Amino acid sequence: MKRTKKALLTLTATVALSSAVAAPASAATHTVSYGDTLYEIAQDYGTSVSSLQSINGISGHLIYPGQTIRTSGGSSSSSAPSVKAQYESNSYSSVASIAKQYAGVPYVWGGSSPAGFDCSGFIYYTLNKAGHDIGRTNAQGYYNMADKVSNPQPGDLVFFAGTYKAGISHIGIYLGNGKMISANGGSVNIDSVYGPYWGDHFAGFGRI
Repeated sequence: MKRTKKALLTLTATVALSSAVAAPASAATHTVSYGDTLYEIAQDYGTSVSSLQSINGISGHLIYPGQTIRTSGGSSSSSAPSVKAQYESNSYSSVASIAKQYAGVPYVWGGSSPAGFDCSGFIYYTLNKAGHDIGRTNAQGYYNMADKVSNPQPGDLVFFAGTYKAGISHIGIYLGNGKMISANGGSVNIDSVYGPYWGDHFAGFGRI
C-alpha cells in the first residue's frame, strides 16, 4: 500500500513538472495609456526603442491608448490591430471636425489660438485639442515628424512647397473628397487640394 501511494505521488509530481516545463512562456506586455511614449516604455522595461519597434512591427513612434505593446519576445496580442484602427479612425476624424469649427478665424502670423492662427499654429492647436500631444513647430517641422501616407483620411495633414519660400512652406488638414482646411489668405479657409494654386504646390500627405 505504501509503495503504491509513493508511486502515485511520484507520478503526480512528474506530470506537474512536465506541464510546467511544457507551458510556453508568455511575452511581457504593456498596455498603452494616454501620454505614453515608446521611449518611456523602453526605459521602464529596461529595453530600447528600436527593440520595441522590432518586436511589435512598429515603423515610427506613434502608439495608441489601449494598444498592447510587447516588451519582450513572444506572440503578439490579436486585439492590438483593432484597437489601433479604432483609435486612428476616431481621433483623426475628430481632427477634421474640430478644424472646420474654426473656418473664418483671422490669419495672424505666429498665432496658435482661436484669436488668430497661422498655418502651423492652426495645426498645433487643432491636433492638441483632438488629443494629440504635439509641440509647436513650422510646416517643415511637421513634415519631418509625419509618416507619409498615400491614401489620406480626414484629419491627415497635407503639405505644400514653394508657396512663399523654397521647401515645405504651408500645411493644412485634409477633410476628404479632395478638400483641405488651412490658415491662409487672411483667414482659415476650405480649399481644394488639387485646385489651380494649391495643386501646383502640393507636396504630399502625412500623419503624426
